[in-house]
Amino acid sequence: MLRNAARRLMAVGQRGISTSAMTMEEVAVPAGPKEFTEAWNKKAPSQLVVPELPSNFTNVSTDNQTQGDLFPVNFYTPSSVLADGVKKDGVTLPGVDGYFGVKANHVPVIAQLRPGIVELSSGADTEKFFISGGFAFVHPNGVADICALEAGTLDQFDPAAVKSALAAANSAQGTGDDYDQAANRAALELYAALDAALDQKS
Repeated sequence: MLRNAARRLMAVGQRGISTSAMTMEEVAVPAGPKEFTEAWNKKAPSQLVVPELPSNFTNVSTDNQTQGDLFPVNFYTPSSVLADGVKKDGVTLPGVDGYFGVKANHVPVIAQLRPGIVELSSGADTEKFFISGGFAFVHPNGVADICALEAGTLDQFDPAAVKSALAAANSAQGTGDDYDQAANRAALELYAALDAALDQKS
């Protein structure tokens, strides 16, 4: 009886392994939003509307997005557009696991951003913005979207006011209820990153 059970388990395991192997052998092909939607509807048919991508709302053509070392960059906050299809040859972003760079033909990625410096490079010229957090998307067609909650150049910040806010956040650690402590941790992360960025600038 135990032998029969063992044989059945082995047979099930072999079927699972062969199925996994067949899945692993499927070849990945480059796909844009249209191809992604078609593939998704084949795998998981649904009546839900497919979400719009940020690039669907820009004036950037979907043809020939990357030109040599240059690729289009869109940089938004809820209240402003800092870059709309501007061609750059490099972007540096503050990911939650550390800073990372994006170049032309970068692998598609979605990344959460923490407070830090965003650098947009064109040759020797580099624009720097401090962001409070957000998300970055690199699409299969080469477009990079940066969606930040707030962004500003370092010249817009008062170093003394930032140091004062950082000191207040440090002194408030461990006080208040759970909500107050969570808000204070977020403020501490933000002001510490901004203070470090301002110190590097000077």
